[in-house]
Amino acid sequence: MIKDYELMLILNPNQSADEANAMNDSLVALVTENGGEITKIDPWGKRMLAYPINKFNEGYYYVDYFKLDSLLVKKLSASFKINENIIRHQFVVKN
Repeated sequence: MIKDYELMLILNPNQSADEANAMNDSLVALVTENGGEITKIDPWGKRMLAYPINKFNEGYYYVDYFKLDSLLVKKLSASFKINENIIRHQFVVKN
């Protein structure tokens, strides 16, 4: 079943803003390669974290909105977990 999702990403701050944008673009490309449809990309830029994560105190924030089959979200999440440039990610189903 196709649902609307919101994906919050926090990327490694040790890269430049252009590299972080390219990383987000490649992650969004994974969604489209799996049959998803991107509705909006909202880059928040580099921000301080509320608490340290993996010894990082800041990160590049992105919120991506898309439509995707619910069965493919686990597949994407698994690929995000092994990516060293992603500090945190969270999928949220939009109603």
